Amino acid sequence: MIARLFPGLPLILLALLAALSFWLSQSARTPSPAQDNEMGRTPDYRMENFSATRMDQDGLARHTLVAKAMMHYPDDDTTDLEQPLFINTEPGKPALQIKADKAKMSSNNEDIYLTGNVMVLRNAAKGRSETTMTTSLLHLIPDDDIARTDKPVVITEKKSVINAVGMEMNSRTNITQLFSRVRVIHDNAR
Repeated sequence: MIARLFPGLPLILLALLAALSFWLSQSARTPSPAQDNEMGRTPDYRMENFSATRMDQDGLARHTLVAKAMMHYPDDDTTDLEQPLFINTEPGKPALQIKADKAKMSSNNEDIYLTGNVMVLRNAAKGRSETTMTTSLLHLIPDDDIARTDKPVVITEKKSVINAVGMEMNSRTNITQLFSRVRVIHDNAR
């Protein structure tokens, strides 16, 4: 009797069942890598108050990396750091400290990209006063003792303030190159 009142009822039920099956199959699928990136990556481990020291062949500390938090991501084998502090204590050279809001380390740990309120502090050495440098992004290559950026930088020494866009600092050679829009303010009264 119901089939006579609604002759299309079996067809409607079949369409609803097909729609329900389609919806269930879509919601049960695992997200693609693109969808996973949109939803946020999940680290395979996280450490709080992280510290690591790399030694040279003679067992002396070459540099130390400290961070408030460290998260490792298995999908691309990168590591994110919160409030990183990189300290280079190579014997015979002035200590160099680099801190930032965040950093990302490459899978092979050869490249560290520091971002947000990046500050470099080089201690005083023979004939040179303490030097600070600030920028928004710094690419650090620890094994080559190189730090570089293509962003604006401000370098401050005892009697000078230098503004530039782009810089490369080589700690092995003690040479810092400034690339463009270099402006120096030197004050002998300091």
